[in-house]
Amino acid sequence: MAADEQLKFTCRRTRRCREKLLAEMLYRDEGSGELYCKAGHCPKGKGDTQEALTQLQIENRRLREQVRGQTSDQDRLLNKVESLQEQLATALEIRDIEQPAPLGVSNSGKRSETVPLLLCSDWHCGAIVDPATVCGLNRYDVDIFHERAANLFRNTLRVVRMLRSTAQVSKCVIWLGGDLIDNWLHPDQVETQVLSPTQQLIECERAIVAGLDHLLEHGEFDQIIVPCSFGNHGRTTEKMRAGNAAATSYEWLMYQSLARHYRQESRISFDISSGNILYVDVLGHKLRFHHGDAIRYGGGVGGITIPLQKWVYRQDQGIRADHTFMGHFHQLTMGQNWSVNGSLIGATPYGMKLGFAPERPQQLLRCIDSERGFTISAPILTY
Repeated sequence: MAADEQLKFTCRRTRRCREKLLAEMLYRDEGSGELYCKAGHCPKGKGDTQEALTQLQIENRRLREQVRGQTSDQDRLLNKVESLQEQLATALEIRDIEQPAPLGVSNSGKRSETVPLLLCSDWHCGAIVDPATVCGLNRYDVDIFHERAANLFRNTLRVVRMLRSTAQVSKCVIWLGGDLIDNWLHPDQVETQVLSPTQQLIECERAIVAGLDHLLEHGEFDQIIVPCSFGNHGRTTEKMRAGNAAATSYEWLMYQSLARHYRQESRISFDISSGNILYVDVLGHKLRFHHGDAIRYGGGVGGITIPLQKWVYRQDQGIRADHTFMGHFHQLTMGQNWSVNGSLIGATPYGMKLGFAPERPQQLLRCIDSERGFTISAPILTY
């Protein structure tokens, strides 16, 4: 076929360009699908001019972006230089700061009165803890009981001596908060213990007398106040009583014996509760003491905090207290207006069976200041 007879197509590069060209002189634009003449084949020169213009536009755009990038880098470098200059100027100013006058030591001569309050509860004298039953976390018997009780009073005086460096300490409160003996309430207690309930009572009383005598001899206290609350482990009945709980408690009997023992000692006074709740005023603060067994907690999220706060709220509807102290749960913890004591016995097979976190043997010491209210809180370790 002759060249002029070959199939030709129309170029649509522009509206005015309608040249008929051979297929090999055209290409199809991917975007529009139109046929455009290839570079060098446009009879009117439009393709060459447009391609050149496109290339120039692309190059122009590339150069503009490059300039913007260089300008941005230059700005960042300038900002960094300015920041370094500011830091250098600050360092030079710091070097020239005058030496401040020493703070000195306060010599006001006036020291507020502080009353330390030691919580003694959940000693469980007579209980036996075999290390094999608690994964080696604890061991407990009568000898260890006496050792920990002695350490409790010794370590308490160490804290008191530190308090006296900044405050006047002439009196203290020692709360005997119940469950001081383990008793024979369950078959496994009878099977594992070597002391009967009355023998446990005697050993417990010996430990308390030794501790109080230590405070009287070495504590330099003018007054020792001993509030006493009975617990659920000291009961002589199968079930805990309400109306005659004191009369059916080994611990209440022991408290009466202790008060009689110290009846000639003017520096020590006992406040023995005949009910489940005892109130004592210390430096203008009304304190509530309760062993804690009336609070029902069966586990769950939030721990004992929620049922404890509900119980405190309900008690405040009758007699409002500034702070509530209790034991029973073997978990040393504190809230805004309540404190829960730890234990002397430490981890037990019963507690681990119920899934409670094992806690080291410790008791809580809290301090009440005549000007600042509750100040220092310290766990008194006993091992």
